[in-house]
Amino acid sequence: MDNQQNTTLLSILFNESLDAILILDLKTQKFIIFNKKALELYNYTEEEFKNITPQDLTLEFISKERIQKKQKNILEKGWDKFVTKHKTKDGKAINVLIKSKKIELVPNSPLLYITVHNLEKEKELEVEFQTIFHSSRDGIAIIDLNGNFVKFNDSFKNLSEYTYEELLNFSSFQLFSEISKEKIKIAIDEVIKNGYIENFETTFITKYGKSMAIYITMNLMPNQEQILLIVRNFTNLKLLELEKRFESLNELVQNIAHQWKQPLSTISIIASNIKLQKELDLYDYSGLNEDMNKIVNISNELSKTINNFDTMIFENFEKSYGIYELITEILKEMETIFIQNNITVLTKFTLDYKIYVDKIKFSQAIINILNNSIETFLENETQNRVISISTDSVDNHLRLKIEDNAGGIDENILPKIFEPYFTTKHQTQGKGLGLTNTYKTIVKIYKFLLTVNNCEILIDDKKYQGLSVTITF
Repeated sequence: MDNQQNTTLLSILFNESLDAILILDLKTQKFIIFNKKALELYNYTEEEFKNITPQDLTLEFISKERIQKKQKNILEKGWDKFVTKHKTKDGKAINVLIKSKKIELVPNSPLLYITVHNLEKEKELEVEFQTIFHSSRDGIAIIDLNGNFVKFNDSFKNLSEYTYEELLNFSSFQLFSEISKEKIKIAIDEVIKNGYIENFETTFITKYGKSMAIYITMNLMPNQEQILLIVRNFTNLKLLELEKRFESLNELVQNIAHQWKQPLSTISIIASNIKLQKELDLYDYSGLNEDMNKIVNISNELSKTINNFDTMIFENFEKSYGIYELITEILKEMETIFIQNNITVLTKFTLDYKIYVDKIKFSQAIINILNNSIETFLENETQNRVISISTDSVDNHLRLKIEDNAGGIDENILPKIFEPYFTTKHQTQGKGLGLTNTYKTIVKIYKFLLTVNNCEILIDDKKYQGLSVTITF
């Protein structure tokens, strides 16, 4: 590196320093060089600072003679470090750490190289830390590298069920089982090596032998001699998760009932017709196989619904899934239904996007939309039935669009389709919960944007009226 590069580098370091840097001419008692941080710290302009002396900056009452004596001591010693109070241009007091060193650019003309570190921010951070430490609902403790307690908040004490004196007189390892102790020791070694460990799961044992599942986050303190522990009891979170699981199961059962109602009605109609025609000696036995095949196919679909429920129920509730992955899996599951109802499904995925959702809930929401199209096809006796599923980008958000050519919905009814128990079908065909649950899942739970509009869909150069459901993530 040549001299010019060295000069440039030093200039950058000088001006980008987080501390104020000053060079004092001892003869004139003026600062001949200073960086931008010095001007910001003391709130002076560059021209004003050229006329400032050390005595103008100090808040303490120090005579000119005492300042000169202190400077003489620094010259003799070669350096010094001390904490003092300075003042800004507007008289505001600031606590500062001064580091001063003798430099000599010209023989027999010594200068003082001074760095000024503002301690006010550190005091603010300390106050903020103490506030969080004592008011947090999470248990917070500070231990030394051997696991002994140095400090802890009330939440930690209450969690452990020990008194202050008891906690201060034994190791933090005593709060864990023998197996967990070894894990904690390994975790501490990792913290010492890497600086932190996050959401370490283990079992906590209280004074009275109560076990609880906890998450521990550990951070190495700046002094490198202590570790900050944040302990979160997630036993209650587990209970909330269980409640959530039961709520999801309840919704899923409702959705299954909704899906089963129409097929069961169809089976009932077929069976009733056979029975009635047989009693009247009008039944044509040549159609028996066809009727039985219909019942078997419908029964298989009902069985498949239960099997899907059985396999999905043990999956983790919320994971990251790609839109393409989810939709492809749903279409595969519904393939037989589409074939039986002569429905063509067109897909065009120009974009994919990962979402963090409960797979069961989200998939059922999409199935409800598709079932609504299928039921409308059957109700309107639509010919050349098509469902189009595509993705595109809107304002940097992925949009999933599901469209059909089933004729659309009356504009007066459109705003009501997400209302509970609202249905355009006969009561034997639906309960009106499908799209309501879709709205609840997409909008209320996951905060995605859901819109429904009548649309015009182009198929083989021919325009059809239909319904467009869009979800924007």
